[in-house]
Amino acid sequence: MDQKLPPSLSPGLFASIGAGLGFVARLLIGAVVICVASFVAMMTAFAGLMLAGAALMMRFVAVRQPARVPVRIKGAPVTLQARRTPRGWTVE
Repeated sequence: MDQKLPPSLSPGLFASIGAGLGFVARLLIGAVVICVASFVAMMTAFAGLMLAGAALMMRFVAVRQPARVPVRIKGAPVTLQARRTPRGWTVE
């Protein structure tokens, strides 16, 4: 009489555990990728807001210099030269 052992459950059990751990690892890697991408997006937005704030401060807090008064010569006609500047027209 031949005695046979029942089939082992080990290969199926280990394969199931391995598949489950692989799935959990994929989920964790996906979560880490999403967290890093959201962190990069937030830091980019923060840097943009900082640049915008610095630009506004430079625009509104800048010291403005008074306009130059041209020298007038008595008796001779004075020709004024105007040129375009970032702050408007300047007459010399």
